[in-house]
Amino acid sequence: MSEALPEGVGVARAEHFDSVAQQRYAATLGIWAWLITELLLFAALFLVALITRIEHPEATVEAARHLKFWIGAVNTVVLICSSLTMSMAIEFSRMGWQRAMVRAMLATAALGALFLVLKGYEYYADYQEHMMPFLSGRPYELAQSPASRLFVNLYYVATSLHALHLFTGIAILLGMTWKAAKPGFLGRHQNWIEVYGLYWHFIDLVWILAFPILYVVNR
Repeated sequence: MSEALPEGVGVARAEHFDSVAQQRYAATLGIWAWLITELLLFAALFLVALITRIEHPEATVEAARHLKFWIGAVNTVVLICSSLTMSMAIEFSRMGWQRAMVRAMLATAALGALFLVLKGYEYYADYQEHMMPFLSGRPYELAQSPASRLFVNLYYVATSLHALHLFTGIAILLGMTWKAAKPGFLGRHQNWIEVYGLYWHFIDLVWILAFPILYVVNR
């Protein structure tokens, strides 16, 4: 964040900050504090999933067999690519290349949307296979196994919560892209791109943890 930026690229300092550097530091510290609390939430879900795997291996493996491994793998690649395009947007913002930055931000949002489309298809396939324990109208396929029901519940809570974070991130990114396309944006709000990039990388990190814990270990 202390990297020198080209002339015309910077931050519009708010009145309650003594300097631009202080404002950048406060923004970065704030987003890190919030992301750590969110990471603790996901870590608790993943820990319970791992404990369930250890305590009830057969039931967990049987439930995980219905997960669409190829969708999880493709979505992992999609999010890694989206982190790459988000990193490109940050670098372009530092260099003052506003048009290239906007294009990289749009590419990031498009990749995020692709992830949600694939995830939605996976949920639909689960619905067709009676693998949603909380739908009373469609009896759960493995109803005789409470442990498998617990694992699948954890899967849906973790992945839907991640999808909610991603959907929110896409909405914010599109709104920011609309503002970023206007002349003079980088001269006032370049730090917005830096701070938002941390949130997007966090979304990627959570899925990189979720994929092996939910899809790989249990196979």
